[in-house]
Amino acid sequence: MDSPAAVRRPSDFDRKLIAQQDAVKEDSKDPHERIIAQVLEAESPDAVLTPVDVLQGRDLIGENIVLLDFELNKSEFDVGSPFYASISALRTPDEPPVVVNCGHKKVIAQLVRLKELDAFPVQVRFATRGVSKAGGTPMLELTKWSTEPAEPPF
Repeated sequence: MDSPAAVRRPSDFDRKLIAQQDAVKEDSKDPHERIIAQVLEAESPDAVLTPVDVLQGRDLIGENIVLLDFELNKSEFDVGSPFYASISALRTPDEPPVVVNCGHKKVIAQLVRLKELDAFPVQVRFATRGVSKAGGTPMLELTKWSTEPAEPPF
């Protein structure tokens, strides 16, 4: 007799994210709706025709950015976290904010805690912290900017 597939139970952290998502569900928009709204609210033909790029956390490894805020979105993937974060960030002071998506659990936990501490905006960078056992891909975390001068190479 075949045994039924194991049912994945949400972790305490996943349950916390689900509760937070349920609490703000009325105010949240689907990420695609936000992109459409951004196009419809554009004030010039150039702004209408400018692509809305969404970066991934892995695209910014080692780059200093300023996190402005984030929203949780439900993931459509069957594995990993049931959520990913859409982060509003500044790459330079002269450019408009970019959207950075990241589903790494440690990054999501860091974002949740930073919001609880009312720490936004905050200067960070994405860094790798080892390799995942499942997919062999680098795992990400947020670290502070290094404002110290670099050590001499010798």
